[in-house]
Amino acid sequence: MSLRLTILGCHSATPRSMAHPTAQHLEINGEHLLIDCAEGTQMQLRKFGVKFSRIKHVFISHLHGDHFFGLPGLIATFRLLGMEKPLHIYGPKGIKEAITLLLKLGDSWTSYPLHFHELTATGPEVIFDDGTLSVKTLPLDHRVYTNGFLFELSPGERRLRI
Repeated sequence: MSLRLTILGCHSATPRSMAHPTAQHLEINGEHLLIDCAEGTQMQLRKFGVKFSRIKHVFISHLHGDHFFGLPGLIATFRLLGMEKPLHIYGPKGIKEAITLLLKLGDSWTSYPLHFHELTATGPEVIFDDGTLSVKTLPLDHRVYTNGFLFELSPGERRLRI
């Protein structure tokens, strides 16, 4: 099992010289996941050497700008880099409307498939499961609909050292 969490930004609703708005990159067994995507996320991904092309899933906790305003730019950058594989975006109801409107107004539609998974459940629910990794929502109390995310690995085969 391989797990690596990189905090790209936290604890700052506005950019500061020593603090960046919220975003985390999680690598689990070769799967690259982005959790929230505030402004400046692309620069932080570059700083920490994360290859953009490996990100296939983005999880947005809620629709406050300091958690998702970097996503339209990241989507546009993926297009400029020639991304062809689908990008899955998990977030509150309204994420699709917000992102597609910005892409439409900027005439920046993607050359790759965008799959929006809009969340509305008021209790925990599994929103991703590939047999090895599952992601479950954890509803949180905030001014707007908000989820935390629980990432769980399925137990692998046990190996007995004889």
